[in-house]
Amino acid sequence: MERGPRSLPYLRAAAAGVAGLIVQRSGSSTLLRSYQTARLRALLRHSYEMVPFYRQRFQSAGFHPDQFRTLEDLQRVPITRKSDLRLAAEQDALAQDCDPARLIRYGTGGSTGEPTEVRFTRFEDLLLRVMRMQVMMGFGLRLWDRRAALVYSDGSHRTSLLKRLGILRNQTIHAHTPSEQMRTELRHLRPNVIRGYPSIVASLGDKLTDEDRNLIRPRFITTDSAKLTDLARSRIEKSFGAPVFDVYDCYECNVIAYQCPRSKQYHVLDASVVVEVLHGDRPALPGESGEIAFTSLHTWAAPLIRYMPGDLVERGVAHCSCGAPNSCLANITGRVQDRFLLPDGQTIHPGFLAASIYPLCPVLRSYQIVQEAIDRVIVKLQPIPGVQVPAGKLDAARRGMARDLGEGVMLRIDFVDEIPPEPNGKFRPYRCDVKNDERHPSEPPEKLWSRN
Repeated sequence: MERGPRSLPYLRAAAAGVAGLIVQRSGSSTLLRSYQTARLRALLRHSYEMVPFYRQRFQSAGFHPDQFRTLEDLQRVPITRKSDLRLAAEQDALAQDCDPARLIRYGTGGSTGEPTEVRFTRFEDLLLRVMRMQVMMGFGLRLWDRRAALVYSDGSHRTSLLKRLGILRNQTIHAHTPSEQMRTELRHLRPNVIRGYPSIVASLGDKLTDEDRNLIRPRFITTDSAKLTDLARSRIEKSFGAPVFDVYDCYECNVIAYQCPRSKQYHVLDASVVVEVLHGDRPALPGESGEIAFTSLHTWAAPLIRYMPGDLVERGVAHCSCGAPNSCLANITGRVQDRFLLPDGQTIHPGFLAASIYPLCPVLRSYQIVQEAIDRVIVKLQPIPGVQVPAGKLDAARRGMARDLGEGVMLRIDFVDEIPPEPNGKFRPYRCDVKNDERHPSEPPEKLWSRN
């Protein structure tokens, strides 16, 4: 068999991927589920026959692809964590009918402490990019729009053909660029659409002058790669006078879900990924939080089946009020490792503590909640310069967080001039610095669920 994306299985997968673009745009929920079932059946068989890593895992779990008939049968397939793939030899994690030398490779940022390399054929990579572009067009992107991406990638892997044709023009501005130079470049470009990390876009918005706002007038802004807090959204929309649409994505499969402009639920990109939300060892109910596991339908060279990237999300309603056929997520809560383990053995995600800070948001530029020890939590507040923080609201926030943390936890609130991003450029509104060996022995990190 010829090795590489021109082999017959990959040609079939390519045709099915193109069909997915059509199904995603015009299909019903029934058609989407049928499409997912068919793609999963083919992917599971391919992985069993061609990928030693998955063949061994399937056999150890007593699962054979012939047992897969409905989407519910996916729960019989073992979970795959980042650590599982990192420990596997590359020749075992890759399909034996592809040439490793011809794959496109990306390194993840490692914000979970586990940097990972992900691999695609050229067509797989292109298909995922086209699916992302389809999402952007749903937000209102036009072919002739000028786009600015405030990111940490130089974008050198992308073709300039479309740019030469004047279609979907995109200019990358490195996020480490000084704000004055960034504003100058944006004034020259006058982008119709801006994309970037929430913290980078919000910080830039704070520095815009009236002259900037006359020239930098995007029709809409998209954020991705980090959690978009309500405070960051408010700052961005106020500074740029444009709506913000959040995209939940990752290196491993590009777009997972994207925010509905009407309902604010996140539509799962069902034609690209099958998403599960797991609360312990069972599927989460609507409105319940859990850890996400996804199966990438169009990644065959290095499959990702029931893969857990380490994110906590809230399962959404069965059907969005906008009428879209997609399944939904209600909220992207944060990272699993950011959960706070409390002295009584229970856990809480700091996203719930942040609810007590929301009344202070009109006078804040940023905030961060850090657990320094099991019995010590520090809240950093960065007020808007020259604006007084209302004492009554501050006391109410302190009482609310102290109540949620429970007895035995020292809570301290610090006012700071700046909250810097992480070394990878992302801003983390929540952070747990408690080491694994300090955690409760009966509660391994991957099994911690919120007390709420």
